[in-house]
Amino acid sequence: MTRAKQWLRWPIGCGRAAALATLLAVSGLSGCTKSSEQAAVEVLADPGVRELLSNIPADTPYVYISFGGSMRPMVEKMYKQMSPLIEKLSPTIEQALQNEGEWTPLIRALFTEFKAIVSDGGLDRTGIDIDGKAAFYGIGGLPAMRWSLKDPQALRDLLGRVQQNGAVTIPTCKLGDADYWCGEFAGTKLAAAIVSNELVMGIAPTAMADKVFEMLFGKTKPERSLADSPKLRDLLANWQLGRFNAGYVDVRVIVEAFLGEGDPLNKEVLTAVNPRAAEHWPQITQVCKDEIRGLAGIAPMIVFGTEAMSAEGFEMVFGVELRSDIAQDLKSLRASVPGLSKELREQVIFAMGVGSDFGKSLEWMQRKGAEVTKSPYQCPELAELNQAAEKIGQDKGSFPNWIPGLRGGSLVLTDIKMAGFLPSSITGYAVLASADPKAAYEAIRGELPAIAAYEFSDDGKVKTLPDGTVPFVNGIAYGAKAGAGIVVAVGPGSEAKVSELLAAPEVKDPPLALFAYDFGKMMEQLQPLLGMAGQSDLTAALDIYKMFGPSGYEMYAEDRGLVFKAAMKLR
Repeated sequence: MTRAKQWLRWPIGCGRAAALATLLAVSGLSGCTKSSEQAAVEVLADPGVRELLSNIPADTPYVYISFGGSMRPMVEKMYKQMSPLIEKLSPTIEQALQNEGEWTPLIRALFTEFKAIVSDGGLDRTGIDIDGKAAFYGIGGLPAMRWSLKDPQALRDLLGRVQQNGAVTIPTCKLGDADYWCGEFAGTKLAAAIVSNELVMGIAPTAMADKVFEMLFGKTKPERSLADSPKLRDLLANWQLGRFNAGYVDVRVIVEAFLGEGDPLNKEVLTAVNPRAAEHWPQITQVCKDEIRGLAGIAPMIVFGTEAMSAEGFEMVFGVELRSDIAQDLKSLRASVPGLSKELREQVIFAMGVGSDFGKSLEWMQRKGAEVTKSPYQCPELAELNQAAEKIGQDKGSFPNWIPGLRGGSLVLTDIKMAGFLPSSITGYAVLASADPKAAYEAIRGELPAIAAYEFSDDGKVKTLPDGTVPFVNGIAYGAKAGAGIVVAVGPGSEAKVSELLAAPEVKDPPLALFAYDFGKMMEQLQPLLGMAGQSDLTAALDIYKMFGPSGYEMYAEDRGLVFKAAMKLR
């Protein structure tokens, strides 16, 4: 099989997955289930959702859909905590506005409306239905938005107050018998209008404004819309989304437009925005098209959506869909790092870590580089990829012997107490996961000869250092274990933490990467320092961060591709 054909093995959707159900069951691959498909069908059967989708081109390069499901509890909680802060800072902000010249009235008018919206009961002041349906998408690649209105007149009143108090007039234009707010810049035209019970906004090339805005305002419908396409249904089923919102960026659609192929509207808008791109289309050979499409097929879609949302916070998923063989390769690179799991989110002030078999990763990169070198790209525009692949192959022996034994590591801060500008207590740990911790230690000792003064062994025994060995850090304990790695912990309970981590069992589905933080806890320590430094206004402004609790994300390698699971809790 030629490389072009191999590259073009794009993933199939849930609608065609039934024929492979037995194979998937036997191989253990995750995918669509009857329940996830049924849930997707039910979401898209909602008449309001179907009407929304009927205005969105099926080949939009990107889309974000809010299916309803209330975000009101979360927003009201955030606004309730923000309101006293805004009132406290108002005099400072008002004083700063005096220096904005001719823009002062407008900025002051906007700030007045913002304060009213944030205040108790002001959430509906905009007229926007915060519990309603909404969409952000592309018409020919340029952004468009639709958002349900709870009270269209309230929005008109708000804009009227801003214009009157801000001493400005928003320009209006006409499309047939319809008036809309408009503006122009750099060869593009902006439009906003209240159409029935929706606020719609969009951008179009000036030369195509009427055509694009007729679609934006619902005067004409796309020849083929997302309501007619299985694309969104397959996405919801594959990624188990749809309770609140979901979206995607379709890399293949974008690539087709830049190749001068695919959806006519996408090509027409791209031509109007960038005529030079269209001039280049006749020069693109079929070989180049096939190879570029092959590259797009490696990661054909980026997916995102919300899995949970309440006054307690939210949970989101963000995914990069990968071609099946690439996804399986990345799964094989996972490595378990002691203590590296999503539970860290609830336990730390800050944490970051990576879990990947460095040896396997290097071998995989070199293998992929060799494959390209053996069968290089023929398209001249991809020559740099051939050069990069060749360089990867040449780097085969350039890594120290201890690097392939690494399995990742982590840096975790669980607590810190400040005494003035200096820390009085630090609790945390660092892990260097390695199949051969002795080799890693020897490499580190070569860079830091001072550590040779301290005993080292890889038998799992925990050792300690006297307080004062490192300034501001007490309770230092460390240990190493063959096949596990090296652990250093500080603060109360450090010896027990080292023992726990060295004895930790391997995680079945370890994250490839993790990042976690707690803004609230950070601000508890930072604000007194700012107060001592005379930054009272900044100290007050940072009060807003106290509402944010444990947050972060983990990245996993799955059959679908790379999956980021993110969350933020509110206090």
